[in-house]
Amino acid sequence: MTLALKAISLIGQNHAYNTSGTTRLFWGDMHMRTKSLVKVSLAFWIIVSAGSLDAQERGSPVSRMPTAASRPPNAYVQPFGVPLAPPVYFVNFLLLYWSNPEVAANMPAYRAALPQQVYECLLENPTGCPCPDMAQYFAEQALASGGVSRNKDTVWPAACQTDAQWQALAPREYRSTDQINEPLGTRHAGRLARALGIDQEMILTPQEYACLIGRPGDLLRHARELIILCSIEFTNSKGHSVIPLSSYGLSLNEQADVRSLCASDKSTGFKAPCLEANDIFAGPLQAIAAECGFERKLFRLLTETPMVTFIEQGHACQQEWAGACIAETACRNNGAQSNNSCAPPLATQ
Repeated sequence: MTLALKAISLIGQNHAYNTSGTTRLFWGDMHMRTKSLVKVSLAFWIIVSAGSLDAQERGSPVSRMPTAASRPPNAYVQPFGVPLAPPVYFVNFLLLYWSNPEVAANMPAYRAALPQQVYECLLENPTGCPCPDMAQYFAEQALASGGVSRNKDTVWPAACQTDAQWQALAPREYRSTDQINEPLGTRHAGRLARALGIDQEMILTPQEYACLIGRPGDLLRHARELIILCSIEFTNSKGHSVIPLSSYGLSLNEQADVRSLCASDKSTGFKAPCLEANDIFAGPLQAIAAECGFERKLFRLLTETPMVTFIEQGHACQQEWAGACIAETACRNNGAQSNNSCAPPLATQ
């Protein structure tokens, strides 16, 4: 049995019903044993990890990248933000939709490759690159396509894939530039949630959601602040952000620097807020669930959707591409196409 499934089993063994029939989960001394399960999150805020991501144990930006031994020699690649990798995306979508469907509807509907110059800068500076300097490359990327419809998809590395039945539901590459940073929308988000196993009774009520993010009290205040911040970063799409970057898996920090949602840097001890938020999963989140009365809904999310599968797969993806938290995806037909498209991999250089 995998570590994540063992943790779920432990939760189930501690699941009991009181005389009124209301379900309660007793976390107690399970905190240490479930820590590996609840700290996966690939750049988001709630519940999950199959182990400590601790990207700071990696080396320099380039050396952090895997050698991708399975990639054909001299293959061309495109860099994509790890938050858009299928299992990572689904973990965060499930968590967001479970807590507030309207928020989840602002997650990106499409993915877009990072311009090569932005990728190179972030490899060297995972904590962020100045947005004014990077903006021209995003603009050039859009101009390079001339608004013409595209018809291609790169292939995620093995560590960032999920089962075929779910893979097909993940964001595909944009076909026209107007789709970059386009949000899912309510209808599409609802269809995706149902396909992944969420039903209406599983979703937090407005009162439960308000309690999750805003109940007064110093004890859990920092955890709730991280929840809010990560929610904002994952939904920075058109109409929901001044500078939308959701299709790239990027966000802006307080210094107006562009960085990945799951970036880290060993040399400075930096962790993006959504990585820091992993710390709430070893206790604060369970305390919030008990305080707000949605333990049963949390249990159902973990046991009645593919969440555990996505947790384990997403953990592998984020761990392999730690640091800048940008994955190199293989271009079909192994061919370079333009300055801001396919290029030789940096991971093996």
